[in-house]
Amino acid sequence: MATIADVAREAGVARSTVSAVLNGRKLVMPETRKRVEDAIAKLDYSVNAGARALATSRTMTIGVVVHFHRAEFTPALATYLVALSDAATGHGYSVTLLTDADGPGAVRRAVAARRVDGLVLLDVVENDPRLEPIVGTGFPAVMIGMPHDARGIDAVDLDFAAGAGLLVDHLARAGHRRATFVRWPDELYAAGGTHALRFAEAARDRAAARGMSLDEVACPVGPERVRALLAERLRRAGAPDALLVHNDAAAAMLPFALHDAGLRVPQDRSVVSLHSAELARLYALPFTSVESEPDAVVHDAVELLLRRIGAPDERPVARLVTPRLVRRESVATRR
Repeated sequence: MATIADVAREAGVARSTVSAVLNGRKLVMPETRKRVEDAIAKLDYSVNAGARALATSRTMTIGVVVHFHRAEFTPALATYLVALSDAATGHGYSVTLLTDADGPGAVRRAVAARRVDGLVLLDVVENDPRLEPIVGTGFPAVMIGMPHDARGIDAVDLDFAAGAGLLVDHLARAGHRRATFVRWPDELYAAGGTHALRFAEAARDRAAARGMSLDEVACPVGPERVRALLAERLRRAGAPDALLVHNDAAAAMLPFALHDAGLRVPQDRSVVSLHSAELARLYALPFTSVESEPDAVVHDAVELLLRRIGAPDERPVARLVTPRLVRRESVATRR
């Protein structure tokens, strides 16, 4: 049976480097990591997770604290949970969901019992109450979300502001001077949803800079209600001939609403949206979009959390994932 020393010899690295790759305690150069991974595969080396947990006094478990707002779209959240499970498994960790309605209480109990080695906070809001028990104990944690005050906790998210800019610019370059901004329910902004706030603020600023006006439509909660509202707004006389969408339920229901209104894309309406790639595949969305990159965001979040577990005194990191515009034939040029 191969040992960690055998892997280090095969890869031409120190045993500490192999350990770093296995445990995620520090960053390893991609080419070095590949050499180690290739050696692991060649030697069929496997880690005894139970022995490692005993040796390191770790549970080899990551806690995911979910605070799901009713205004959000469940399939979109599922993409982050699946990505988190995959990323953790790749590092020898398992994931446990902490879904208590009392989010701060769930965090306090997890920290006090040391049931997990670190925490990932999903659906982060401004002034998130789950941060207080983490700040008070210094327990390893990372946020998927970017509040204005991260309070010294690592944070990762898509750059929603840059994504909004890409979409508004795309419409403006095509000659659009008015657009319907299909957004989340008002209650999500009131709750401080960081992704919603950052996108909306940036969209308004970029539209103003481009000389574009935005007619804002706050969607209700529930896919069928969203579909009915969109169809009604699309039928209105004088409605803008472009739509800027940042609402996962609206993105999913929009093809149905367009059909209900007897409209075609891009002949009758130009459409751009921010939604996840998984949502685009699930609903076959044909829109030019910025995709929310849950896999990339989660990969960085798990990497930062494992770094924090191994080196709790490192300086906090705020990392924004750069958005990409995926072009599809959903925007017509207006003269």
